[in-house]
Amino acid sequence: MRLKTRYPEVIVYKAKSDWDGKTGGTATVSEGRTMVFDTPETYGGDGNGICPDEMFVSAVLGCLNNTFLDFQRRFELELVSMHLEGTATAKFDDEGYQITQVEVSGEIVVGEDELETGKRCAVLMTKFCHLTRSIKDCIPITYAVNVREA
Repeated sequence: MRLKTRYPEVIVYKAKSDWDGKTGGTATVSEGRTMVFDTPETYGGDGNGICPDEMFVSAVLGCLNNTFLDFQRRFELELVSMHLEGTATAKFDDEGYQITQVEVSGEIVVGEDELETGKRCAVLMTKFCHLTRSIKDCIPITYAVNVREA
């Protein structure tokens, strides 16, 4: 069964990067928003910006966050707070590094008598986040997100 969406069927995301002349650069996305990235000191960089691996984990968390919020609005769920943390583990395999797993944990606090709806939104978050859907077949993702009432 095809899931009907109220959003565009296709959307294209664009970004560009410019080297800073040292060990990092600036990424620019839509509407001129920017992020400074750098190589961590561990790998000879200055460490003056966000490591791209940290951006990757942040992107996953941001997508999960926004997916949860979409369902929260649809179900008119009273959301008190949401805190997510993520870890991406990269291992060296004699050819280079590869991310071998992503772990997501956190806590979602919902209003009184909203526990079941909050849990349902958390399940839907993990099912429909398009970034985790895109990487799940090549990078294992584990979730330990607790939902509780205020």
